[in-house]
Amino acid sequence: MARTDRRQRGANRGTQNASAADPTIVIGIDFGTTFSGVAWARSSRPEQINIITSWKSRFNFNSDKEKVPTVISREEKEGAPLWGYVAPLGSASLQWFKLCLLDKEDIPEYQRRSEHLRTAIKSLKKSNTHVVDVISDYLRELWQYTISCIERAEGASIVEVSAFKVVVTLPAIWPAYAQFRMKEAIEKAGILNIRGVFDTELEFISEPEAAALAALQDLSDRADMVPGDHFVVCDAGGGTVDVITYTIVSKTPMRVKESVRGDGKLCGATFVDERFRDLLRQKIPLSTWERLGEDGIARLMNNEWENGIKPQFSNDGRKWSIQAPVSSRKRDHEQYISSDISIHNHEIVNVFQPITSQVVELVAAQVNEVKRRYKKQPKFVILVGGFGRCHYLYNCLVESLRGKIEILQSSGARPWTAVCRGAAIRGLEQSDGATESAICSRIARASYGTMCNVIPWSEKDHSIQDREWCPIARVYMAADQASWFLRIGETITVGKSIELGFSQDFESPASEIVTNLIYSNSFQPSERCDETVKELCQLRWSRIPKFDDLPTWMNNKGRVIRRLSYVIKMTSNGVSLDFEISHDDKIVASKNVAADYSESGTAAHRHAAQLGEDNSGTYVPPGKGLGGWDDEFSDE
Repeated sequence: MARTDRRQRGANRGTQNASAADPTIVIGIDFGTTFSGVAWARSSRPEQINIITSWKSRFNFNSDKEKVPTVISREEKEGAPLWGYVAPLGSASLQWFKLCLLDKEDIPEYQRRSEHLRTAIKSLKKSNTHVVDVISDYLRELWQYTISCIERAEGASIVEVSAFKVVVTLPAIWPAYAQFRMKEAIEKAGILNIRGVFDTELEFISEPEAAALAALQDLSDRADMVPGDHFVVCDAGGGTVDVITYTIVSKTPMRVKESVRGDGKLCGATFVDERFRDLLRQKIPLSTWERLGEDGIARLMNNEWENGIKPQFSNDGRKWSIQAPVSSRKRDHEQYISSDISIHNHEIVNVFQPITSQVVELVAAQVNEVKRRYKKQPKFVILVGGFGRCHYLYNCLVESLRGKIEILQSSGARPWTAVCRGAAIRGLEQSDGATESAICSRIARASYGTMCNVIPWSEKDHSIQDREWCPIARVYMAADQASWFLRIGETITVGKSIELGFSQDFESPASEIVTNLIYSNSFQPSERCDETVKELCQLRWSRIPKFDDLPTWMNNKGRVIRRLSYVIKMTSNGVSLDFEISHDDKIVASKNVAADYSESGTAAHRHAAQLGEDNSGTYVPPGKGLGGWDDEFSDE
């Protein structure tokens, strides 16, 4: 059967990449739901990874922390926005907006009711702002501050002549479109602006994989780890919790492969914070709560919870006491006095338990899958991320696994900075041409492919719904079929490419050629582009072969048809997917071609957008104002 490409579109300038001999500064950015972190290193000193600290702050005890709040205030009419620890607490600032990158249908229904998420969406609507623009504003400030810190440490002259390699992390459970939205925010933030001798290179890496790269440094000298052993990395952050399992391939050098397909949920510390806020609401009189307002409540949460109970709690029976203002009548007027509010141990347990139980379920599922597939247990579960520092979460995992598997939880800032450090490590791997990645292979979390037509249509192999007359070939074809490069659950070796051949027929020259790339999260990816198949991106060819040079054939009406044959090559690199399209061994489209992401609709819905009989039509997806949250969002 012949496979013909259906529709297509996109284009982008190339970058001048630095060679291994050129000075390179690698910058790892962990853009988080509640906190963000940055690590950086020079390629000439890969062993010295630096963490950005010394943040500007309006409160004590925050400036030297290894991360900065993912908070920004757009209230300022003039000058730069206030962000991080300087941003005002409460309603004057935007928070938790990272979650708004996801379309509504990709957030579990019970979490759509999250007060934090609802507040973020309402703030975006009130300001009539797209989430991509808010993220770009925040990243711009974070980037400018990062560069100023690097210049202070290394000197502006070194920074000027160095290439930049930027590695940005994303939750592994996020759908593919989120990467395109993040890239747009990064570009708008000016991070990829032309500078000096070299352009800035950008790569994405999944958060748990970045955490694993950081953890590997700590495992390399362990005598109790041998090839064939498994370990689970649990990256528990503010919004998402990702788990991933690796097998040791070799120790010198340290090489691992993903052995169980990773998993994750939206069950991070943000949802614990929300439950504590609800507990405070029950403890504080309603009149006082209303008088405090969002600013006062945010200050109370920061002082008593974020920097008080939350990092210390270990379910040791302790009774907690916090100071909160309460109103009282004194003679003829009302005044506020500070009052100690008691919070019992079991109340804090009730705050944590519904969220930590979801994390325990994720880890247990990975452990059980290792036992099922390999007939052995993992050696360790490694906790990283901000939530990964939680003493209570550690205790829950120890109790759940009943001491059969060790839980490793580093002290200090190492768990909190694991993701940004791992992002820097990935960039350093690729800045040194002699260094191979420590991760040899990965397991696909989704299926990736391209939309195509198959000629001829077969009653045995195809659905009657897809039977469509092809006026060029003069036969019935199976329209809008899915041709998969990689199926969910399959293993792909790092650096290994997958190639598929296609052809497209023309009666007249085409003004443009566009290729549709698709993905599916279904465990059994469909062979046709049904509702489970979604658009990944569209690539417009940068060079169209000469029409008169194409080989010919004649259909049954005696019309001369030109056939364009080409190869699509896909290379998977964790979160990133690199595509190359070649004709006659010449690349006509590649990863440097601009990708226009679709914010809505499935491949099946796009069938109605076809323009013209030669399949060279294009489709422009409708935009959405809030990164996938439609205008019908309400307070239901």
